[in-house]
Amino acid sequence: MLTTKITYALADWIREWMKVRNELPTIDECIKFVDWKTNDYILNENDKIQIEAILLYETSDLDQ
Repeated sequence: MLTTKITYALADWIREWMKVRNELPTIDECIKFVDWKTNDYILNENDKIQIEAILLYETSDLDQ
């Protein structure tokens, strides 16, 4: 299970990525970031779904 600290860090990282690179990160890049932040923790399918939801939420303003 992802902690609140990790989910906020991911959201910040996604916003910074978009600002610096002027493009959206992929889900795989988001998963790599979380892997890096969590060290020994093995992500399960629910974690990956949560990561995807955060990515969709953080990029939803761009669709309008």
